[in-house]
Amino acid sequence: MPTYCTNEEVNSLFGDISDEVPDEMFTIAIGNSTAWIEANLKRHYVPIPTTVPSALKTVAIYHSASDIILSLYHGDELPVQYDVWFKKAQDLLDDYIDSYLNSEAEEAELVKHQYVKHSHGRTYNQKRGRGRWRR
Repeated sequence: MPTYCTNEEVNSLFGDISDEVPDEMFTIAIGNSTAWIEANLKRHYVPIPTTVPSALKTVAIYHSASDIILSLYHGDELPVQYDVWFKKAQDLLDDYIDSYLNSEAEEAELVKHQYVKHSHGRTYNQKRGRGRWRR
């Protein structure tokens, strides 16, 4: 599975912290961020990029940081720290998705990934003749 960021990029976000973060924790956090990003993109019918846009790299770094903070820290400050990084990741991902859906993408790509609208389709019961009885 391709990833959107590296261990070094996530680690540089922390600066000087007292805890040593094991490589396995970085690997898991980065894997989680990649899965989270791709699930959100698929949910909004945005194609998964073949190269890493800088916006998604930043999202992955922030999400990975929130995952690591959640694993390392406990106590009163944990929710604040976690919310800061996760909220930044969520906001940036929402901005990326919105920019794609609001004509930032190529016209051909937008048509290929548009939402399917079924507002004029018949319901399950109507298709099977289970509508209201008529007199």
